Amino acid sequence: MTMKNLTLGRREFIRLGALTGLLSLSGCSYASNRATLVLPKDVLPREFLQSLPSSWRYQFLASSTEVKFNKNQLDKQIDLIALGDGWLSNCPYEHFQAIGDVTLYEELNSQAISFLNSFKADISARLLPLAVSPWVLIFRGGDRWLPKARESWEVLLESDLREQVILPSSPRVIMSLADRMRDTDSLRLLKLQARSFDDRNGLNWLLSGKAKVAVLPLHFCLKALASDPRLSIAFPKEGAPLNWTLLLRPKSTSQPLPSEWIKKSRELPLLLKLLARGVIPPVKYAYLKEGINSLPNRYQTIYQFEENFKNSWSLPPLNSLEKEALEDRWNNSSP
Repeated sequence: MTMKNLTLGRREFIRLGALTGLLSLSGCSYASNRATLVLPKDVLPREFLQSLPSSWRYQFLASSTEVKFNKNQLDKQIDLIALGDGWLSNCPYEHFQAIGDVTLYEELNSQAISFLNSFKADISARLLPLAVSPWVLIFRGGDRWLPKARESWEVLLESDLREQVILPSSPRVIMSLADRMRDTDSLRLLKLQARSFDDRNGLNWLLSGKAKVAVLPLHFCLKALASDPRLSIAFPKEGAPLNWTLLLRPKSTSQPLPSEWIKKSRELPLLLKLLARGVIPPVKYAYLKEGINSLPNRYQTIYQFEENFKNSWSLPPLNSLEKEALEDRWNNSSP
């Protein structure tokens, strides 16, 4: 059982290089008159990307490979970037312009507004929350734990789940879950429950029978419900950490923002397709209801309580002192 710490590692250096450069993505792959959206794989589902206007195309960013990026400027042919909030710690905001379309912010829910308010005003104006996905509990044969799991993350401390839990690879997410538990020693106890810290392969652990529950982003695991009746998902009533996907516009672009594409994601039929993939437009709950009510029953139970959304929380970027404090806390909680 291994676990990374909070220091800036290989993945973060790759992300920093990617965001401050992207020049390696230029050339023939962009030989098109169409505007270009760049994003890492798995940030947005295929259904969302395929609904882009015909005047737009998308290109995946190889975020986890040894791609060399120039650190001087953003590629002049990149018109829009979609990123998960984990990329924001080292984002070169000076290379981006304000989103500009205020109508896109008018329907945002309280969590999205709170997330934006955690940044300085000149930075938040350059960020547009496009989608959100909560961390959830996914069980294999977990009927006896579901009632408690639908209420609280405390279920992860159950004695019969000892070394049967797949926790996230992010110490910060784990600590935020421990903070919702009553026991003053909850972080150490939670780490003792872990079989592995491996959300990327969490489903594989479950399907192979090597774990009973995994903590995963909803968009990583919701689709699996349709193919395996042994699986069940709980979104606790006390809320969950949120994964944000955001749009940023490079200063080098003069392309108009595809506002209608963004607005369509908040309406049927595209809304239904996104909810079925665990990707939630960050709008007020009332705007989601029609889509939720159109989902299969197994999916509806995940989304049905507005309280779960209201109780959820974001994890905005940390400054260096905050990172150091969390790293100390993590290291001092070793079992």
